[in-house]
Amino acid sequence: MSNNWTYFQAQRWASSFLGDHGKDPSAAQFILEMLHDWSMTDLLANNRQPMPVEEATRYQRAITRVASSEPAQYVVGKAPFFGRKFVVNRDVLIPETETEELVEWVLDSMPADKELKVLDLGTGSGVIGITLALERPKWQVTLSDISAAALKIALTNQRLHGTNLNQVESDLFARLGDQRFNLIVTNPPYVALSEIDEMDPEVLEYEPPLALFASENGLAFYRRLFAAAGEHLTPRGALFGETGHRQEERIQRLLKELAPSAKIETRHDIAGRMRMIKVTEFD
Repeated sequence: MSNNWTYFQAQRWASSFLGDHGKDPSAAQFILEMLHDWSMTDLLANNRQPMPVEEATRYQRAITRVASSEPAQYVVGKAPFFGRKFVVNRDVLIPETETEELVEWVLDSMPADKELKVLDLGTGSGVIGITLALERPKWQVTLSDISAAALKIALTNQRLHGTNLNQVESDLFARLGDQRFNLIVTNPPYVALSEIDEMDPEVLEYEPPLALFASENGLAFYRRLFAAAGEHLTPRGALFGETGHRQEERIQRLLKELAPSAKIETRHDIAGRMRMIKVTEFD
C-alpha cells in the first residue's frame, strides 16, 4: 500500500488484492467509476493523475470491505441500471441484468404513447418503476413495497432522477384499494429456501432476505399474486414478473390452478434459463 499512488497504481493494487482474496478484480475499477461518476474513458484519462492521500485511504478501506465479501454496490452505495445510477443499501436488492431484460421486454411489449396506469409491485430501490417512468413519460407509475425502509431508498432515487411517482407501503394489494392497472411489473421474492446452499455468501450475508426468499419452493408470492391479480388488472392488462430459473413448469401449473383462463408466456435469459413471465387474460 502507498499514499503516493496514481489512479492506475491504486487500481492495479486493488485488482491484485481482490484476486488474492478470491474476489472479482473488476470491483477495483467499478468502485472508482462509481465514486467519481466516471465512465471508463474518464478513468483512463485520469490514470496518470495522483490520487489524493485521503482518497487513497478511503479506497483501500472500500477494497478491503469488498475482499471481506461485502458487495461493491453496497460499499459505494450505488448501482448501475439501464444506463443510470441508483442509490442502494442493505434494505434493497442490488439490481441485476435479468431485471434490465425484464424492463426491456415491458418497453417492447406495451404501447409507448398511451397513458397506462402502471404498478411496480415490490419496488425495492425503485429501479423498475422509475426507469419505466423515465423511458415512457405518458405512463402513470405507482411504486409499492411492504418495506418502509425500501421505500425510503425508492424516494431517494426518485429525487435523484426527478420523478414524482406515487409510493404506497403495502403488502401486495392491501393498501391499493380497488385500483386497476394496465400493467403490473414485479421482481418479487422467488428464491426457494432449498437453494440457500447454492447462493453466493455475499448475497446471503448482505442482501435483504425479505426480498429474496419465498416458501413453496419460491412460489408463495406468486400464489398470492396470481389469486389476486385479476381484480387489479384492467381487462386487457398484463402482468410481467421475474422468476427463478427452475420454476418454468411449476409456475405455469400454479397459474392454471389459480386462473385457468389466463395466458402465460415465458422468456429465457441470455444463458437460456427461464427468468421472466408475461401473464394476460386473467378474466
